[in-house]
Amino acid sequence: MYKRLTVAVAVLLFVAACNQDPMAVSSNELALAQNAQVITDNVVASPSSANNGMSCEGLFRRLLDTLRTTDNAQARADLMQAHAYRDSAFAARTAGDTASARSYRQLAFRSVLSAVIELFPNAPARTAAAADTAIARIEKFLGDREAPRIRALLAHVDSLRTEANTALASGDSVTALSLNLRSIQILHRLVEHVRDNHRDHDEVADGEMEAVGE
Repeated sequence: MYKRLTVAVAVLLFVAACNQDPMAVSSNELALAQNAQVITDNVVASPSSANNGMSCEGLFRRLLDTLRTTDNAQARADLMQAHAYRDSAFAARTAGDTASARSYRQLAFRSVLSAVIELFPNAPARTAAAADTAIARIEKFLGDREAPRIRALLAHVDSLRTEANTALASGDSVTALSLNLRSIQILHRLVEHVRDNHRDHDEVADGEMEAVGE
């Protein structure tokens, strides 16, 4: 009887081990991701931080707050253009043309970024500094602890920062700001990116940012 019970337990343990997803993220890495996410938020959302407000939501709030007291014709025109693009995106989506809808949403977001740069010309440089600061602090926090998904995402974000620097050097400040904000958005939602292991992290981050202000 005892022998049969032992065999049965062994079989159950074997089956459970076989059914475990080898690609599943560990609870330990999720905890590390949560701490890393808090680090990012402290960089871009803490009043005491030099980079406070350097996130997509933070810059959008600053844009609207500034336009309440400042009459900048170009910034307002950019926002009007963004609104027109969003209307086109809605019409395309209603017609079932998802590709055009996606394209119009991207154009709307770039128009918003143009308005941000019109009012805050140093936004590309400041978001670059915010992203770099967050990356450095997270890497220091991780030390030599095992966190393969987090490290892969950090490497990806680092590559986005390289692209942003190249864009800024070529005079494309809107693309530079977009890439910097994408970097920050991924780090800001790091737990979800680590847990869900998205097929396209950039697409997820861009979709979240494009929804700001809708």
